[in-house]
Amino acid sequence: MLHFVDADASCVFCQDHEESHSHLFFDCSWTSLLWSKVKSWLRLYRVMATISSVVRGLNFKGKNPVARMKWVSLSIVVYLIWEERNRRVFRNSCTLVESPFWRFQVLFYMILHFHECNHLQINVS
Repeated sequence: MLHFVDADASCVFCQDHEESHSHLFFDCSWTSLLWSKVKSWLRLYRVMATISSVVRGLNFKGKNPVARMKWVSLSIVVYLIWEERNRRVFRNSCTLVESPFWRFQVLFYMILHFHECNHLQINVS
């Protein structure tokens, strides 16, 4: 929240709490639902309630493709949450959690495909 702008400080997703990074990305019921769908789809079952627990839960060690895709997953989810937040704030429009989840899947596969194609080109050359 920009403190110098006179705006409602409540969460645009749930309207129950003041918006903060912690609430927006981990504590809000809407974003928690998105996270649970993503984690289930990726078969990740660890509780991830803070950025530190996400980093531990996704186990980002290494430069192998699995570790890279975990970083990509985190980036995509954060991007989609922020995009939906801004859609609600600036366009007064909202979507159900299924829409960003579907977009997550599409972006994940697109990036995975690009990553694999890029590696094939590097290995062949």
